[in-house]
Amino acid sequence: MKRILFVASLLLSLSAFSQVTTWKAPEGFASEKFYQVKVNGIQIPVFDTPIASYAVLDFLGEAEVEINTMFDVRWVDIRPLRTGLRPEYTGDNSFKFKMNSPENISLELNGRIRQQPLFILAGKPELSRPLKSDKNVIWFEGGRLYNDVKLELQDDQTVYIEGGAVVQGYIFAKGKKNIKICGKGILDGSLNKNTVGNENRFISLTDCENIKIEDITLHNGTTWQVALFHCNNAEINRIKIVSESGSDDGMDIFRCTNVVVDGVFAHTKDDCVAIKSGGEYPAKHPTDHILVKNCTFWNSIWGNAIEVGFELYSNEVKNIRFENIDVIHVEDGATMSIHNAGQANVHDVVFENIRVEDSRQKLFDVAIFFSQWGPDGIRDPGFIKKNYLNGAWDGVQKIPEGQEAYHRQFRGTIKDIVFKDIQVVGGLMPFSVFHGFDKEKNVTGVKIINLTYMGTKLTDHEGAKIRQQNTENLIIK
Repeated sequence: MKRILFVASLLLSLSAFSQVTTWKAPEGFASEKFYQVKVNGIQIPVFDTPIASYAVLDFLGEAEVEINTMFDVRWVDIRPLRTGLRPEYTGDNSFKFKMNSPENISLELNGRIRQQPLFILAGKPELSRPLKSDKNVIWFEGGRLYNDVKLELQDDQTVYIEGGAVVQGYIFAKGKKNIKICGKGILDGSLNKNTVGNENRFISLTDCENIKIEDITLHNGTTWQVALFHCNNAEINRIKIVSESGSDDGMDIFRCTNVVVDGVFAHTKDDCVAIKSGGEYPAKHPTDHILVKNCTFWNSIWGNAIEVGFELYSNEVKNIRFENIDVIHVEDGATMSIHNAGQANVHDVVFENIRVEDSRQKLFDVAIFFSQWGPDGIRDPGFIKKNYLNGAWDGVQKIPEGQEAYHRQFRGTIKDIVFKDIQVVGGLMPFSVFHGFDKEKNVTGVKIINLTYMGTKLTDHEGAKIRQQNTENLIIK
């Protein structure tokens, strides 16, 4: 190897064909309660959350992964299935497999997805790092635990969380530019309070420009984890998210423009990624040009894996693209959704080359409705209890008799939506729903191109399990 990084907390294995990098964790933060992991003979620290365990490493070349576990192992599913990885069972409590390239993978034992799965989160070695001596660099050193961090960023600042560092707290900025948050370390939300303000978000950036968030692991978040409000020119690259908490959206892109999300792994209870346009900004400020690609998502029992909505209050939400994504589980809710609870005209949204391994309710969910999360939503608990729709959507309400005209003025449209090369490769075939508000505030111009279930192409509504209402020009081919 011509270039190898050496740092104090770094454990490095080299051979003629491989390089494995891992990091020493702060004392007491890693655990061998559920799993012990070795890669090319090097012990890799394992971190536990209430829903899953995970190990983080970098490698080049070939990596032989050896797992020992407290569980009696009769079967292991390795996802995404696209990787083709298969375990070799080496004992009642152990197995191994080889990886030829870095991947974010989920190891699920005995068909029980809630029996503490193990995530192997493998990346490529860092090619460069910021200078520790730079006055604009805030450096969290590997192997150390940092408590009660409340970090407000200024223009041109970089936060570097070195591999092996664990930072308990949150990072925020308002009206700043040229911000970078990066490194191979961990942001831990276990002690964050679920309160109003920044304390319930790992990273909260408002009215900012030129942003990069890269490589870090978000551990045990309590609610929205990466939240961009009214930002322009942002990249979210290769971050890892492991949580299971109410409203723990992995990434909320909120009234933003020119955002790229690339190579993210997310296990969340609520939306893995949600594109929104709420907030008290002028209606002419759109959500525009958002790209989400090369990701692996596991959405648990709330929310949706890939979501546009609910809060769509701008005049336009447009030019949004999701491509090359593995959705390994959706335990409830929708796999791909557009939920328009506001007045936005949503158009030119593309979902392409998405592989769905296990989706237990809805595949496509495109709807316009009156919701408690809309601009006219009613959040009074008594009203919600009385008027909750109790159906396929969370938070959707019946319109009180005689108030139809009032609430209609807050509704928008959805048009020119493409679902292309969507493969359902496992589980039961989910149903899909396309639901406009009425004949004018409707869904129109939906194209479903090359939808397959277990390798068989679906070309009719019944086979694709589609229900539509107030929807025009829906084509499946």
